[in-house]
Amino acid sequence: MISNNLIIPYGFIKALNDSNPKRNAQRIKNVRRASIFILIIGAYFFYVNFNIELSLFSIGLIAFVIIAQLAPAFFIGLFWNRGSAIAAKTGIIVGSLVTFYTLVLPFITEVFVEGSSLITNGPAGIALLKPYELFGVDFMPPVTHAFFWSMVFNVMSYLVFSVLQKGDYRERNYAELVVNASSYGELQENAFVWRGEAYVSEIRKALIRFLGEKRTTRALNLFYRKYDIDPQEEKADARLVNFSEKLLTGSIGAASAKLMISSVVKEQPVSLPEVLKILEENKKTITINKQLQQQSHDLKRLSDRLKNANQALVEKDRQKDEFLDTVAHELKTPTASIRAASEILFDDDDMPVELKKKFLDNIVNDSDRLAALITNILDLEKLSNGREVMDKKQHSLKDTLHKAVDGVYQLALKKQVKIDVNEIESINLYYDEDRILQVFTNLLSNSIKFVSSKGGVIKVKTQLTDTTVLMIFEDNGKGIPQEDMEFIFDKFYQSNNQNVKKPMGSGMGLAISRHIIESHHGSVRVDPDFIDGARFIVEFKK
Repeated sequence: MISNNLIIPYGFIKALNDSNPKRNAQRIKNVRRASIFILIIGAYFFYVNFNIELSLFSIGLIAFVIIAQLAPAFFIGLFWNRGSAIAAKTGIIVGSLVTFYTLVLPFITEVFVEGSSLITNGPAGIALLKPYELFGVDFMPPVTHAFFWSMVFNVMSYLVFSVLQKGDYRERNYAELVVNASSYGELQENAFVWRGEAYVSEIRKALIRFLGEKRTTRALNLFYRKYDIDPQEEKADARLVNFSEKLLTGSIGAASAKLMISSVVKEQPVSLPEVLKILEENKKTITINKQLQQQSHDLKRLSDRLKNANQALVEKDRQKDEFLDTVAHELKTPTASIRAASEILFDDDDMPVELKKKFLDNIVNDSDRLAALITNILDLEKLSNGREVMDKKQHSLKDTLHKAVDGVYQLALKKQVKIDVNEIESINLYYDEDRILQVFTNLLSNSIKFVSSKGGVIKVKTQLTDTTVLMIFEDNGKGIPQEDMEFIFDKFYQSNNQNVKKPMGSGMGLAISRHIIESHHGSVRVDPDFIDGARFIVEFKK
């Protein structure tokens, strides 16, 4: 440290600048060897003269107090960007002088000056300046006393000189980078802010004097590849100046490297506002880049949403085609049956009465089937567009449910399916009974359709909360696949998991039921956690 920061930069830098690389390397080695030798001799002299008065522990404490003079400039400089180099040097010098006067000088006078009254009376008999009782403070041990007063004078000198005399532009620039490290942390690699004129050839010569031709060429080639710079470029930029200074630091120390590079470049002052402007522009660039990345992410997310929407539209189109195919089939079948029965009756006047009556019953049944299909189509259209007017009156849910059960009784009896409605409570609500009866009938019909014969069970029950009434329809059938639960209330949707070639029904029943319940400000849903069949929950508001 002594050779790199004191002896070489202030005593030998000019001689080293005029020599060749080998001679420079040898001179640096000799300077360091001489510095080490002088330091060892000085330590030995100190030990020989003071080992009796001072223990090893006391010597360590003295060294601590002296080294502590670096602390104020270091720690205050981390949080205060007004500090200057001259103020830091002044604080260190003043603190060291106070340490010397209050701690080192008394030992020296005791060893070399017999009968000295400096410790007991102070210089020139001034009691306030006693080394161990400075300004009358006599309650601290000598080392603590010296540390306290050296820190006081060190800090005061640092603060006063920092306020009275500003540092140069480079000091202020580096101070801003250190104090506001959180703001400019992403710019550390390019934080060397510099403006001036420098030539690559001059910097190269300076590097060769200390590193040699081979090391210099290899280092510069690595630098050119890292920053993608043309090796034929004549003028050096801030990055090369900074790189060269760091490169020389490993050989001759930071202070010497700074002086050496400064001797070959023509540097111009850069004001603090200019530095901050450069850093702000870099921050803006980083911010814009982040915004572009976010926009790219948003566009990708939007593209995925559009893709999903397109797939949903394709699926809807497919469902519509299947619906039209189903409706055409449902319309065609009763129409063909009615036409065939009518033609037979028209052509055969002598047909027995019983047979004629049977054909007429078939015509009536097919007509009813056709009317029901057309009614469903019209209902779905009106309900979807909100054009249906509900005739809401007060009715009993229990009575409405019993009417629905009576309507599907023959279907359940034919398939030997049991319908349990024993847990239904008598609750009166305002609703359109015909429409709610249509919903209950549709749910019961679906359950009968998908439960097994001779073992199917359908259970209907109610649950009450403070604000709602829940009608729960359960069956022990095959259940609803997870992939269908999200879509079964959509218009035209028919599950593909019905174990038949052609889906049963037109795909409108549950869609109509959902619109009816929503028109009553309620909801209908499937319970995804029910695994023993299917469970539909119809929710009414009280």
